[in-house]
Amino acid sequence: MAALSQAPVIAMFSHVGFQDAADGASHQATTYFAAVSGIPHTIVVSPSCADEAEALMLEAIRRIAVDRAAGRDGESCIFFVGRENYPVYWVEGAKYPWGKAQVLQSGTDVVLIGTGPLLGRTIDAGKQLAARGIKAAVINNPFINRVDLETIGVAVKNASGRLVTIEDHQVTGGMGAQISHALSQAGIPHRTRTLGIHGEFGQSAYVADNLYEHHGLTAAKLIEAAEELMKGV
Repeated sequence: MAALSQAPVIAMFSHVGFQDAADGASHQATTYFAAVSGIPHTIVVSPSCADEAEALMLEAIRRIAVDRAAGRDGESCIFFVGRENYPVYWVEGAKYPWGKAQVLQSGTDVVLIGTGPLLGRTIDAGKQLAARGIKAAVINNPFINRVDLETIGVAVKNASGRLVTIEDHQVTGGMGAQISHALSQAGIPHRTRTLGIHGEFGQSAYVADNLYEHHGLTAAKLIEAAEELMKGV
């Protein structure tokens, strides 16, 4: 209604996905990207850490202020953040430019893209693959429904189209699906493996890590998927 009424809002939702582990399936929001990404004039943001959330929230406020001063409607921004697995930062001194994905590690063998609280696993997988002689590009993608093709498209091309994504969300309508669609629309050939939730509800657990392990949202599974793509499986 905010978008329809030309009255943009900034909203922040906490402990989405499996981050509310103890309360079980009834409290776990695993379809949040899909639910809001198609709303017109709405930007969906998934920060990976506190520093990123603060930087992007400040920029969202600034952008609305600029739009209002110029007499423009502007756009709503919906933030989804973590409750567990949510450090102050993953990479010291990182910058978070608006609308951009961040390349945290360069590589031309395969591209690994993570978002939100699972970025840490993406970074770990990139380091372990490097130790095995596989050069993986590691990318943080906070802008879910505004795919940064300038960054992601170039990385995927350089890696001969090999792409692995990971997210705390259903595979259907999630980050990986939206990236793959954007790449296809841009005519960028790619082969992808999407790590996410495959059409199942969550379960009760002591911590989110238990559910990430159960659903294969781990650094080990990222490495397995990357090596499969390297072999052409």
